[in-house]
Amino acid sequence: MGQNSAAEPRIQQPGEVIAPEVSQSDVTKAAEEIYGLQIISCRQLNGYDDKNYHLVTSGVTSNPHLSAPAPEGYVLKIINSMDTQRPEILYAQVAFMKHLSARGIGVQEPLPDKNGDPVAFYTFPSPDGKGEGRRHAVCLRSFMPGKILADVTLTPDLCYQVGQFLGKMSAALQYDFDHRFYDIFDCLWSMNNISKLGEFTARCRGPTGSTPGGGGHCRVQSMCAAKRGEIRQGFVHGDPNEQNILVIVKDRDSQLPPSVDHTEYVISGILDYQDVARTHPLYDLAMCIAYVMLTATTFDPLEVGGHILAGYTSQLALPALERALLKTTVASRLAQSLVLGAYTHSLDPPTTTSSQRRRADGPFCVRCGPRLHRKLDSRWSTIEASYDR
Repeated sequence: MGQNSAAEPRIQQPGEVIAPEVSQSDVTKAAEEIYGLQIISCRQLNGYDDKNYHLVTSGVTSNPHLSAPAPEGYVLKIINSMDTQRPEILYAQVAFMKHLSARGIGVQEPLPDKNGDPVAFYTFPSPDGKGEGRRHAVCLRSFMPGKILADVTLTPDLCYQVGQFLGKMSAALQYDFDHRFYDIFDCLWSMNNISKLGEFTARCRGPTGSTPGGGGHCRVQSMCAAKRGEIRQGFVHGDPNEQNILVIVKDRDSQLPPSVDHTEYVISGILDYQDVARTHPLYDLAMCIAYVMLTATTFDPLEVGGHILAGYTSQLALPALERALLKTTVASRLAQSLVLGAYTHSLDPPTTTSSQRRRADGPFCVRCGPRLHRKLDSRWSTIEASYDR
C-alpha cells in the first residue's frame, strides 16, 4: 500500500498488527548508521504502536547537525507500519512540538539525522532472519529526564499541577497552531471513534466470554453525537495520561509556592505526540482525569477530577456545557481504553503499557464506573472552591 494522500485517511483495522518487530541490536545499528551516534546502552521504553528506546552514547558523533551529544541520552522511535506509510504525521508532530516548546510547554525536541531531516527511514531485518526486511520510519528525540507520573505517589497537589499544565497546553493550542495534515487525520484512539469499539470488543473476550468495557462507550457516542456542534473545537494532545506526563524533583530553592501537602515533585512536561488531532479540548481533559484516577492510592480516586479541574480552570475557562458532559466522557474513556488496551494486548502480549492499562482499567471500571454519576458534580465543585484563586 502506498503513502496515504489527503483522499485516503484511515485508522487501524481489527486484526491489523502495526507495531514494529525489531531486535535491540538492530536498533543500535540503525542509530549508528542514521544519526552517527556511538551507542553505549540501549533500553526499551514503554510504548503502544511504536517502539521506543533510550540511547546513551559515548559523546562522539559524526552527525554535523547535532550539537554536543546529550549526556542524558536520546529517545529513538521506531515508527509503526501505518504511520511509516504516511510520514506527514511525523512532520506534523515536529510542528506541534516546536509550537509548544516556543510557548514554554515541556516537550521533546525533534533531532535531525545526518542529512538534516527530522524523519528518516531504515530497513530492519525480518524477525526470523529470512525474507525481505521491513522498512520503518525512525525519529530521534531529546530525552526528558524525570519520572512518569505513574511512578510517583499521587497527591492532590500533583493533580492540581496536572490540571494547570493541561490548561496551559490547551490555551497554547487554542488560536495560533495549525497544520494541514490534521485536516484529514483520524486515529483509532480518538474519542470520535468510540462508535467503532464494537468491532474490537469481540476480539478480546475473556475466558468466560465476557467483553471488556461494558456499555460505557455507548453513552458518549449518543451524547456527543447530539452535542458535538456545541462544544469547543481545537487541537489536543490526544493522550495526556499517567504514562506520558513527566515529573521532576522540586527545586527547594525555587520560587514555586509551597504545596499544602509537601509534594516533592513538579510537572515538567509531556511525551508522545502520536494522537495529536483537531477535535474537542474536552476530550483531553476527560482522558487526563480518567487515567490519573487510576494512579490514586492514598486518597479517593474520585476526588482526582476536582483537583485537576481546579488547576485547569485556573488557566482556562471550562464552558458550562462541557462541565456537564465531563463525567460521562471520563467514564466512556475508561471503557474505550479497556477495550483497546485488551485488543492491543491480544496482538502483542509483552507490550508493557497495554498490560499496565488493562490491569488497572478493568477493576476500576467495575468499582468506580457507577459512582461517577452519584453526586460527583457537587463533590468536584467543592474541591475546586477549596483552592484560593
